[in-house]
Amino acid sequence: MTAGRQTVSPRSTVTLRGVPESVAVARHRVRELLGEGHPASDDVVLLVSEVVTNSVVHSGSSGGGRVAMTVAVGSEAVLVEVRDVGSGTSAPHVRNEPEAENGRGMFLVDLLAARWGVQDDIVRGFRTLWFEVDF
Repeated sequence: MTAGRQTVSPRSTVTLRGVPESVAVARHRVRELLGEGHPASDDVVLLVSEVVTNSVVHSGSSGGGRVAMTVAVGSEAVLVEVRDVGSGTSAPHVRNEPEAENGRGMFLVDLLAARWGVQDDIVRGFRTLWFEVDF
């Protein structure tokens, strides 16, 4: 598929380290995959930033573990999946606390994504948060 001047494979996965610096790597990778001028680029990059930040800060993958990000570009939507080892204490959820200084990531996902969800793979010990942004 071609978006802007960049040729995109239908599905691409990158493995990131569970450290804060990986958030910038994830954003760069999405911009690279979508190409200049893709209609969903701004929203997808913002949501990737929020979701990968959640993984590297709040999941068991923090501190250098593995976070896998898959991006699939379709004819009408971009699907992003971010997989980590989850958290034994909580699951991703929407917080609508306007006065809070942080915790708005999932609120933005809920606001901007057409669809999103969380899948736990108890056997393998992974949690995948996915979202789709229509264009």
